[in-house]
Amino acid sequence: MAIKTLFQCPVCSKPLSKGEKQYFCNKNHSFDIARKGYVNLLLPSHIGEGDPGDSKEMIQSRREFLNKGYYEKFSNQLNNIIVDDIKSNYKGSSVSILDAGCGEGYYISRLKSSLTGLNNVENLNVYGIDVSKPAIQYASGRDKDIYFAVASTYHIPIMANSMDYILCIFAPRDEEEFLRILNKEAKLIVAAPGANHLIGLKKAIYGDSELIGQKGTVGKGFKLLNHVNISYNIHLESTEDILNLLTMTPYIRHISETEMEKLKNLDSLDTEVDFNIMVYQKK
Repeated sequence: MAIKTLFQCPVCSKPLSKGEKQYFCNKNHSFDIARKGYVNLLLPSHIGEGDPGDSKEMIQSRREFLNKGYYEKFSNQLNNIIVDDIKSNYKGSSVSILDAGCGEGYYISRLKSSLTGLNNVENLNVYGIDVSKPAIQYASGRDKDIYFAVASTYHIPIMANSMDYILCIFAPRDEEEFLRILNKEAKLIVAAPGANHLIGLKKAIYGDSELIGQKGTVGKGFKLLNHVNISYNIHLESTEDILNLLTMTPYIRHISETEMEKLKNLDSLDTEVDFNIMVYQKK
């Protein structure tokens, strides 16, 4: 028996239903379900040349780093904001959430766990998309009850006006697409690095480091409801953890051999992590 979903066909924008082995629309477009349960809704026209998104190496490093709990305090704060909002402000009984740029699924799977069992949520619909196929492969292996798809955040295969919440955690975004798929007065939660994020790592690489500028602001169509900053120090306990952190950041693309050797000679590292969480509402 086919299950109706909030996915839309990337070819014709009609609703997609989930069958036993395929997603399909009423225009006879179909998309195979992979063995791990995800679907690839990324069309060639949505990407340039080569493999888009983070590599398998970057995704594996992120998974190993996050699974050690270094960002758990940030994840908990993010979850608390959404749980509190649903308890206080949400009027429906069915909640739909999309993690746009979900990576290997760490944040959205922890959020789903924190929402399960809420008294005023009878039906929870959780979706995650990422342009990286290795990321979605890891994510779908983490949680079989989340609808995962390989897709671009600039061509989101989600039906219009269907989402109550969107998470965008350190990911590229198309605000027009967000406005299209969010329902009336729905929330967009953006997480971005604060000024001191990973300053200890940057100092270890470069010797000194400039503070980064404000990130995470969005444009027309949204109003800012809340801005929460969370910062704390983490102690990386091994060279492996240091290199995993490096590999999951953009610094890996620019580091020199000399700078890499500096990090390989470290067996521990202290650094601040600094996150801005912005809660927006669709106007």
